[in-house]
Amino acid sequence: MIRKLDRYILREMIVPFLIGTLAVVLMFQANLLIALFKSLNLANVPTLAILKLIALKTPYFLNMTLPVGIALASSLAISRLARESELTAMRSAGMPIRRVIRPVLFAGVVISLLNYWVVEFVMPRSEFSARKLANEINMLALAPDVRANVVLSIKNYSATIGLVTRSKNGDLMLNDILLVERRARGELVLITSDSGSYRQGNWSIERPYFRYMNGNSLLAVESKEKPLQLIEPISVPDLFQQPSNDEMRVKELLKVIDQRRKMKQDTRQQEVTLQTRFSVPAACLVFSLVGPVFAFGLRRSGPFVGVLLSLIMVLLYYNAFVISTEIVGRLGWAPPWVAAWLPDIVFFVFGLIALWRSE
Repeated sequence: MIRKLDRYILREMIVPFLIGTLAVVLMFQANLLIALFKSLNLANVPTLAILKLIALKTPYFLNMTLPVGIALASSLAISRLARESELTAMRSAGMPIRRVIRPVLFAGVVISLLNYWVVEFVMPRSEFSARKLANEINMLALAPDVRANVVLSIKNYSATIGLVTRSKNGDLMLNDILLVERRARGELVLITSDSGSYRQGNWSIERPYFRYMNGNSLLAVESKEKPLQLIEPISVPDLFQQPSNDEMRVKELLKVIDQRRKMKQDTRQQEVTLQTRFSVPAACLVFSLVGPVFAFGLRRSGPFVGVLLSLIMVLLYYNAFVISTEIVGRLGWAPPWVAAWLPDIVFFVFGLIALWRSE
């Protein structure tokens, strides 16, 4: 049952939580946008596609920013209560510190469950869509506006295109087209056309002229008014591109781990990712304990101690998290579950010690 005290403390946490989470998400989004502009020429990429990519990457950002939000909210809420002597009044009434931080821990559990829901049910789909969109953006951004003498494969044809230009809507306009299809017993089909176009995987060859040959002998010729339509996206085929670990749900990761074990392959990377699906959401609960306890211990240090404490905690945690997962875990210096959970365990133990000493 949530009492008046619990509601009061939870209200104190709402604004800092929203500000902390949104501010860090916006920082990640801005960094992604800057990286895109620095590495790619986005003049040929629709603005809507860039905004869509940023939106699709947001669930991935939330995985790491929700712990920041709860750390900031818990530290600031308890810092304000302690600074204005409200916490002193509560303790004078016989209320222990563990009772005061109980609603903070409750908020930590709720945010942990929200974080897990995001990384398990939202992030895999958004990461898959983001990867596909990023491939299309890279193709548009890296391709020049005009290109001559292009040679590539389209379906069963070897294609040579004299000139490729880009229209304002991103379509490719083709000129001086030659398609060559090699058949059995030395037969060739030559298809020529003055013009054509490409849009989202669809090739349209206008008024194709067919020449059927066997060796050096011309067997037949044929001209068609109807465009020759071919479907062949010019991007990395998804068939040969394995989904990343961030695109898979827990059950899919378990399946991949089992398959790789049967094939005697290394599974450390997948196992570390699997464990972080739980350890990062659990960090929300850890921060909801550590933040209030240390904020109470530093209550006389100034009005901005909550913000500073939150930033220091998050910085220490994520540096420890990166070292533990990316180096210790992936290099096999410790079991994957140890590498993924070690930062949580260390911070949780320090929080318990600080709580015991504060009582």
